[in-house]
Amino acid sequence: MTQYKKIIDIGNEFNISTPTIGNWIKTGAIPSPQGKNGYTLEEYNIIISSIKDSMLKLNHRANRSMTQSKLICFCGITNPYRRKQLLTAIDAHNRSGNSIEHSVLALSVIQLQSSSLLKNEWLNYPVSVIERFIANWIKESNFDLQCLNFFSEILDIPNMNDDFIGAFYQSAQSISAKSRTGSFYTPAKLLEDINIPSDKTILDPCCGSGGILLKILSVNHDTSLIYARDTDELALKICRVNLSMFFTNADISANINKVDLIFGNRNETFGFLKNNLQSELFDYIVTNPPWGSKFTNSEKKHILNVYPFLNTCESFSISLYNSIQKLSLESGILIFFLPQSFLNVATHKTIRKYLIQQKYKLKIRNLGNQFSGVMSEVVRLELYPGYNNGIINIISKNGSETEISVKNIFGPNYFIATVSGKNDLNIINKIYFFKHETLEKKAVFALGIVTGNNKKNIFSVKTVTSEPVFRGKDIMPFNFKVPECFIEFSPESYQQVAPIQYYRQKKIIYRFISDRLICAIDTQNRLPLNSANIFIPKIDYPLESIVCLFNSKLYAYIFKKKFCAKKILRSHIESLPLPFISPEQHGRFYEMHERFVRTEFNSRELNDFVYSIFSLNTEEILLVENME
Repeated sequence: MTQYKKIIDIGNEFNISTPTIGNWIKTGAIPSPQGKNGYTLEEYNIIISSIKDSMLKLNHRANRSMTQSKLICFCGITNPYRRKQLLTAIDAHNRSGNSIEHSVLALSVIQLQSSSLLKNEWLNYPVSVIERFIANWIKESNFDLQCLNFFSEILDIPNMNDDFIGAFYQSAQSISAKSRTGSFYTPAKLLEDINIPSDKTILDPCCGSGGILLKILSVNHDTSLIYARDTDELALKICRVNLSMFFTNADISANINKVDLIFGNRNETFGFLKNNLQSELFDYIVTNPPWGSKFTNSEKKHILNVYPFLNTCESFSISLYNSIQKLSLESGILIFFLPQSFLNVATHKTIRKYLIQQKYKLKIRNLGNQFSGVMSEVVRLELYPGYNNGIINIISKNGSETEISVKNIFGPNYFIATVSGKNDLNIINKIYFFKHETLEKKAVFALGIVTGNNKKNIFSVKTVTSEPVFRGKDIMPFNFKVPECFIEFSPESYQQVAPIQYYRQKKIIYRFISDRLICAIDTQNRLPLNSANIFIPKIDYPLESIVCLFNSKLYAYIFKKKFCAKKILRSHIESLPLPFISPEQHGRFYEMHERFVRTEFNSRELNDFVYSIFSLNTEEILLVENME
């Protein structure tokens, strides 16, 4: 009997959505099924092979989830000789043809021997905990001792508690492997002020190779109070080796186990089983959880069923919620490293709402760009015993501290402003206290065209049947650059296109990739491409006034202090205030808009008028003008 495969099987193979597969079929990237049964196994295997070949070709592009290339990760190793040793180890691994696990095992043995934690007869007569652990690892992995000889002949790796093996493991993995799990190294400088008392329980639920624990523990810590967990079994093995060397103890009693913080225990018969969250409580929980882990469709369904109140499949939100359930709220402290988007992207509103409603005592440190290979800025969320007394402490990158009232953090999005100081907060509050409305649920939003193949569909020279199409960088305040791209508009063949009527009417087009609002009104039915998106207000508020406000320095300031983002999201635009102003003031905006479209944009004139609307004083204006 002929076996068949469905479109959903292709999606599950590569962990991508069925609509994405539909787009690939639509653009001709893969063939459509010939019959109602789907693809034959032969057809399916050819398609899978073709997709894999295409993915391999993407390793020169900015698509981390598919690239097979690798990046050297020194994991905080600064000693020049030590860095050279790491490069030697990576080169030796690449030449050896060994699996990553066998190379990691060989390096582990070399380091443990240099630390005198393996006795002379350890392999044949293992006695200590670490000797039995390594001996079992060698047996279970079918390790060839020639691999150990290969590395030991060229490397001497004394222990320096610098997670040398973890750095090797990170460097040996492809970017795609780390991207799928959201796994990236936490810089040591972000951990310098974290001190864990030696008599307290400490959990790192996403410990990896133990890099965080090596930086926050003291050698006097009771090892039975240390809990290290992860889903990566090889990383957990490295963690055990690292902790044994850190304590110079072959018989540590640290609790190092494979535990899935998001799914709990898994059972082949019954599927996912939820964690017993109340079975244990910890004094300290410190981790850098996975960001943006890739889940299968069945895993996403499970997450939404188990955590309906969070309404998200974002890995760090689930990790944070589950970790809080394991924290001793009478005396416990939780420290999480999270992306900036945790504070100001609507997708994460439910976990923010949970934190606010539970009245946890919170401190948030803005850390800036810290993780190699990750564009997002970083924040450190700290949760302390007791209640917040109506405030949240925000610490800026320069160290200044501001208290934000939880009254200023409200639904539906519960954005937490990343202000730099008390004066910034006062200005933000002053602007939002001004009577206003917003575009929330009062505007149509649409994305620019995604052709699926710009090389094929976008031309640099206008043809008889083509028309201009505008990228994000073609959008200027109030105006459009001379078109450089052209398209023969054929919406049925593109990967993604909004309803045509949204493009063919008066609308506002804005840059999507930007750290400030840049927008212009289109009255010529222009087409936006990729990084240019549109919105069409459905309220009685002149588009000219909206564009004037959004292009002003004050609204750049609002965006910076509230969102500090590199992308302009719908939720950002929907939350910006549109002040109730007089017909005369709207008329002034209209006059300026028409003049700025015809002639050069006068930012000074616009900014001064917007400042006057909100009655900003000289000191406040200087703060806005001189924002970092």
